[in-house]
Amino acid sequence: MNAIPVAARKTDCFAALPDMEVPMINSLVSCLTREHTKLDEQILQLALSASRLTANPNDNEAGEHASEAWEGIKHYLWSHLQIEDELVLTWGGAHHALAGALGETLESERQEMRRLLAAIGAHADASGNADRESFAKSLLELSRMLATHVERYEGEVLPAIQRALFQRN
Repeated sequence: MNAIPVAARKTDCFAALPDMEVPMINSLVSCLTREHTKLDEQILQLALSASRLTANPNDNEAGEHASEAWEGIKHYLWSHLQIEDELVLTWGGAHHALAGALGETLESERQEMRRLLAAIGAHADASGNADRESFAKSLLELSRMLATHVERYEGEVLPAIQRALFQRN
């Protein structure tokens, strides 16, 4: 097999993708789809426990359930969002997979998510009722945002990535 000099390679974003890139990106999209299914259940548990705690910040059992729901989703969420960022924002941006308005929506969603995650982190170890109420409200808001996020990714974002992946010019 002859090596192709680096200078001779196409740099056009719409050039044929390297042989391994198509299956790799397609596998990432499939994996994210499966993870969204799991995330849906965790989001529901988070919303239920946060709603219960919001209604009664004095309920220690509700506080424990909300903290457990948050812990269950927290570690998983970070790696999931990193994969999405790399696939969607980096690869999708480089391959013009997302329309401008959708990209802007995703960016503002990420900023709002970061704000909520910071607020949750600040309240996570709070023991006062006012802090527990703020913690619960932030969790509830995050659960709504994540539900919308999953719906948007499944309906618009991941299909756009797959269209860009299989588009041949």
